[in-house]
Amino acid sequence: MKKKVLAMILTTAMLVGTVTGCGKGGSAASAESAGTTADAATADAGEWTWPLSEKKELSIWIVWSNDYVENPNDLKAIQKLEELTNVHVNWQVVDAASAQEQFGLMLASGEYPDIIRDCGTYYPGGTEKGVQDGVLLDLTELSEKYMPTYTALRKSSEALEKDTVTDEGKIVGTRTIASYFGDVRGERVWAGMALRGDWLKDLGLEVPRTIDQWETVLTAFKENYPDCEAPLMIGTNGYDYFSHFLSAYGVLGEFYKDGDKVKYGPLEDGYKQWLTLFHDWYEKGLIDPNFMTNAADMMSPADYMGTGKAGAGIELWGFTADVLKQQGYTTDEDFNIVATSAPVLKEGDTPEIGFATSEIVKEEVGISTSCKDPELACRYLDFWYSNEAMMLDSLGIEGESYTKDGDTYHLTDAMQAMVDEGKVNTLSEAVYTYSLGTSDFGLYNWGMFDPIYEGQDALKAYDEFDKDKFDLMLPSCMTMTDAENSEYVTLYTDIQTLVQENTVKFITGEQSLDQYDSFVEQLKTYNIDRCIELKQAALDRYNAR
Repeated sequence: MKKKVLAMILTTAMLVGTVTGCGKGGSAASAESAGTTADAATADAGEWTWPLSEKKELSIWIVWSNDYVENPNDLKAIQKLEELTNVHVNWQVVDAASAQEQFGLMLASGEYPDIIRDCGTYYPGGTEKGVQDGVLLDLTELSEKYMPTYTALRKSSEALEKDTVTDEGKIVGTRTIASYFGDVRGERVWAGMALRGDWLKDLGLEVPRTIDQWETVLTAFKENYPDCEAPLMIGTNGYDYFSHFLSAYGVLGEFYKDGDKVKYGPLEDGYKQWLTLFHDWYEKGLIDPNFMTNAADMMSPADYMGTGKAGAGIELWGFTADVLKQQGYTTDEDFNIVATSAPVLKEGDTPEIGFATSEIVKEEVGISTSCKDPELACRYLDFWYSNEAMMLDSLGIEGESYTKDGDTYHLTDAMQAMVDEGKVNTLSEAVYTYSLGTSDFGLYNWGMFDPIYEGQDALKAYDEFDKDKFDLMLPSCMTMTDAENSEYVTLYTDIQTLVQENTVKFITGEQSLDQYDSFVEQLKTYNIDRCIELKQAALDRYNAR
């Protein structure tokens, strides 16, 4: 669901991207330095030279959409990759809206393409289950033998090693690895809290950081702007996907970790403290009175932020004032949106959020058991982890779509001309006439957005949101066994409903916070402690990888 929601949001905000993967990490290695190790490994694995002396073919299933190019083979970067490898790819393209259905039909047919991108998302039970079912190949030995560049990268840090294997130490698929122009590190956070900057300026207020500062700002918005129905937009469950405000109290809305111990937010005192705050703000009219039906979980509605009906809410870093003006939500030249990091209780606290917006590893790619040439498939995927493939896939062709000045990259005048001539709407769309962009394999270059948004407010928001940290988050790559997952889903479905319903009631006052202890006891009768045990077992196995 998150991927579908995000796809819709990114389209609205004129961005293309995907969000999956595992928690934020620091720099691991560069693809270039990993390549030295890769050269030695290649020699051990036997000679392999690109381009191949004779044309080869592979088939790849991919979720992908592009308003300007019908098939990836029409992209100039993909054409260049074919020239460099002499491998022609028969792309089996599906759109995000029908991806799950199409994936099911493919499985039912028993006829699989050679390579399946993002199989971890669409295969029932994940990539590991796909291997167990005999649909996907176990790549543990194959990757060691035929993927020297990938192997060198994944072994370059403890975090990458953990996130690219199962609890049993198997490699069931290859992971897209995030980097900044080849330097492997987690991507900057792509969304966060934003406010009407022009209102702050008019009122002589600073961008809020602490909970108390936020209350001062929201109160001023309510008192000075009569059309402001919702000084603060929040999610339909009372908090957004990122757990802003909630995380200021050291908890998240569901499961989180305190060191190596799994905890459940609603059982903790911090959750009650947050509810007390939001009930008070609800009574004072500082949060959206219709938050239960006014979706603002991943991004605040443009018709609220753009028309003065809201003063603050969640926004993507690329969803700037200029975008809202272009979309016709306002004609006010002074209209401005400013970003801020997640709220904290007091100055100096670490801003925390609870959603994996920044990760070292992303989508998982599998090779099917129908593949007649697993070595070719492995070698081809491995090529995508080279710096050469990374630049082609992110910014296109040097001299045509981008130029390099030292360590700085710029888009060419030809890219801007495409926008000026109305061939595309934005510079990002111009780039995607060359490359797959973030819907890729191998080494993902999130630095591509620097030249695309060069000199724009979007990059300021990008840097502001990046102050948020992920210490409370459970690793997204930790996994349960089939038996554990089955038990967990059976128990947690009712628990989640109970929590969501009571959270809303506590905020609105329909249920007194005096009943909170009774609510906690009810959670225990629903076997929340067993759910915590199941999560703890998964975390322990992940830590032991």
